Amino acid sequence: MLSTAAILAAALASTGLSGKEVLPFIADDYPKALALARAEGKPIFLETWAPW
Repeated sequence: MLSTAAILAAALASTGLSGKEVLPFIADDYPKALALARAEGKPIFLETWAPW
């Protein structure tokens, strides 16, 4: 089974956008992300993982 990261990398490579930031990620600042999403009327995508 392919991981989400592998699928995303393959999709970006096929579009020629590999190496460029396509989506603006806001790392470790939920209040900022929430305020920006509300101001722009956009949903929030949360990526979560655990080392275990």
